[in-house]
Amino acid sequence: MNQDFCDKDTGFDYIFTRMSAIYGAGFSRHWDGINANHVREEWKRQLGIFLTYRPSMDYAIDCLSADYPPSAIKFRNLCIDGPRIPRDDKQIVYEPKPIDPEIVADAKRKLAEFRKQWTN
Repeated sequence: MNQDFCDKDTGFDYIFTRMSAIYGAGFSRHWDGINANHVREEWKRQLGIFLTYRPSMDYAIDCLSADYPPSAIKFRNLCIDGPRIPRDDKQIVYEPKPIDPEIVADAKRKLAEFRKQWTN
């Protein structure tokens, strides 16, 4: 399971290495004239967390067109269709806590007083 996860830079290198093997020299020429750092940063931005989970990247690679390399957006959409990234204790999960009714009542009272100042 730990082998399924990596950091974003490693994930980027993983997919670009595999796509280079699939598409050959045409893959490298696809990026001619484009700053390599810009390509890397945009792919990392577009793919986000998917660059950290190899099964998602593998799924997307297995779904690639044989004729041409994908854009970052197309690759991200393929990752979305792939296996879900398992949730672990390290992930941040939004779990709102109920607000004390007394605090809500006090806030409403203060808001009503504030509105009174502006309507009189």
